[in-house]
Amino acid sequence: MAISIGYFEARPADDAPMFTVCGYVSSKSRWREFDEDWARALRHEALLAFDARDFIHGTRGFTSGWSDPSRRRRLLDALSQVAERHVLRAFACSVSLEDYAAIDAEYGFGSAVAGPYGLCAGLLTARVRRWMAERHPDDLTLFVFEEGDIDHRELRRIAAVDRSDGEPPQLWPRHWIDERGRRRHLRPFEACDLFAADGGAFMKRLLDRSRFDREIVDRDRLVRICHALGLERPAAPVGALPHLAPVG
Repeated sequence: MAISIGYFEARPADDAPMFTVCGYVSSKSRWREFDEDWARALRHEALLAFDARDFIHGTRGFTSGWSDPSRRRRLLDALSQVAERHVLRAFACSVSLEDYAAIDAEYGFGSAVAGPYGLCAGLLTARVRRWMAERHPDDLTLFVFEEGDIDHRELRRIAAVDRSDGEPPQLWPRHWIDERGRRRHLRPFEACDLFAADGGAFMKRLLDRSRFDREIVDRDRLVRICHALGLERPAAPVGALPHLAPVG
């Protein structure tokens, strides 16, 4: 039995009111090769890790010598090639935070079902499982999400809507110190940062190669999820009068 693993991270957009969960699926053996190639590309530029926020804002490892556009482009090209070479497909699921807030106010979505992270992660998991069932039906697919404002209960609630059962997802940190005191990095989470760091260019490359699947959850979809889970708008208090527009 082959094992495929999907690595996904959450990313609130800096320039738009959207919340996105994005990442990649590939085989266990390809991820092992990816990790080696990714680390080698970073070492070539004397870097320990890649983080889109640091890259964009010139902080931590990107404070000195990274104002040179050619050097920045060289790093992004090298990392993008590593990702393209080893991943099977990229996926993303986004929701407008304005739409989410409106449905949360009407139905109590956040407390009853999931926050934006759990919503997008659950829908993305179901979408990936369908894709894998069609193209790699013999693979066992495992899911790893970067730690954040998410828990397994949220994922199970969303999975119930899509009838998407499977191996329980795991929540991992981006980096940690192991039992020998070594700093360890989960490199696939760093590769997710390419979507933000490259200004949309990397996403376009994947789209042009039909290797990117993106879903945007609109307000109607959120309402359907509420209805599927039996959530209803709270009843108006007894004696409450409807709002009337002024006459005249």
